[in-house]
Amino acid sequence: MGEVTIHMEPSVIDLDGFKLALLPWIAPENYDRSMQFINTCKADWLGGHLELQGFDVLRGVQSHHGLNHSIFSRFEKVISGHFHVGSERDNIHYLGTQLEFFWSDAGDQKGFHVLDTETRELEKIVNPHTLFERIVYDDSKVDYSVFDTTHLDHKFVKVVVINKSDLFTFDRFIDKIQNQKIHDLKIAENFNEFMGENVEDESISLEETSELLDSYVDAVDTDLDKDKLKLNMRNLLAEAQTLEVA
Repeated sequence: MGEVTIHMEPSVIDLDGFKLALLPWIAPENYDRSMQFINTCKADWLGGHLELQGFDVLRGVQSHHGLNHSIFSRFEKVISGHFHVGSERDNIHYLGTQLEFFWSDAGDQKGFHVLDTETRELEKIVNPHTLFERIVYDDSKVDYSVFDTTHLDHKFVKVVVINKSDLFTFDRFIDKIQNQKIHDLKIAENFNEFMGENVEDESISLEETSELLDSYVDAVDTDLDKDKLKLNMRNLLAEAQTLEVA
């Protein structure tokens, strides 16, 4: 009993002489109190659930909103959740999520961290379990008649078709996947219906959905902030995937 303590207010805990500041989510109703805590608390490290400018929200997509990380410069290190991918710059370390939640998490190594308060080292314990599996289908390079699908059990599977010259082998391969205990199967073959008049076919490749959206935005002739468009598109994608998984 007592292994978990929930801190609803900013506080500093002493772990055998190592002082760690804990900062809950900063909202309008606690903003002033949070800023005062950041500027005055006596702690070596700070842990929080922060939204900071210039760090990856998703792989390759930076946040242009939130706080400037320089306000945390007085701390030796700041560790944070919130953004799904891990990243590190200056004294800020985003830990990333412990497991995959959406397709945008696929291929990004997940895990949890253990802090050694004596050495002040963070050890990442990699999560060996994944939920999303993306397969790029190109039968000019791979013999899918001998492709092992046993690792797909209890996963969401997406097959992105680059080249499909043998329809019989492709159908057998899809049947083989469906015979596994998968949660869901999606097949992406072409995206011609989504092409705008300003977008050339060759400028978009059959990549993972999030990468496809980035390619689409890059190819559109517009004066709008493309980084902001990408972020909004990925946020919408994440919301849609939440509905799909539910």
